[in-house]
Amino acid sequence: MVLSAAGRAAEGEPLQYIFGYTMFLGHRLEVGPGVLIPRPETEELTSLIISEKKGFKGVATDICTGSGCIAIALSLAFPEATVYGADNSQKALRTADRNVILNRAGVRLIPFDILSQPAGAIEQSNLIVSNPPYVTESEKRMMHVNVTDHEPHEALFVPDDDPLLFYRHLVKTADERLATDGSIYLEANEAFAEEAARLFNPSRYREIKVMTDFRGKQRFIKAVKNG
Repeated sequence: MVLSAAGRAAEGEPLQYIFGYTMFLGHRLEVGPGVLIPRPETEELTSLIISEKKGFKGVATDICTGSGCIAIALSLAFPEATVYGADNSQKALRTADRNVILNRAGVRLIPFDILSQPAGAIEQSNLIVSNPPYVTESEKRMMHVNVTDHEPHEALFVPDDDPLLFYRHLVKTADERLATDGSIYLEANEAFAEEAARLFNPSRYREIKVMTDFRGKQRFIKAVKNG
């Protein structure tokens, strides 16, 4: 078993897949091939939301939920909230379902493809959060094989000629499904965070800002819906 794991690691397979789990804000989550491994930046975004939204009791929707990491952490931090996790991957939703049960979280999972389905397929929400695909295809060559050879490309990469593909759809979804005074938080590619933030119409949103992560990179976007 140990030798087998060592061999798999030597070939570049992520340790999280080898052992079948990872930790996210103190919560144990199952992960495996076909499901993106949660990153420290996503933990940081989730911690930011938890600290800024203390006592949140509304409806929160995590779009591109993957393993369910964000939705589960929010549900456990906000036990009086209604939390949804949405994804277009059946494999991700099955993994997220196991993680919801494992952590005894009150997350409702829904199949949702933000690129093809109408925004009305998700609930009216007081909080929307998403860590969508945002790595450009040209950035692949700078990434380690443990990512490019093992993690799901559909959860990571976007075309070089359309790096804001998911952000346009996320803003459109927020335009339709984010409640008045509701907040949206997004994780973003540092090279396009400012451009993505400009997709929010200042006449419809306030407090539009780009925030840096623990490495000092422009990583997070926040906006609040006007009335």
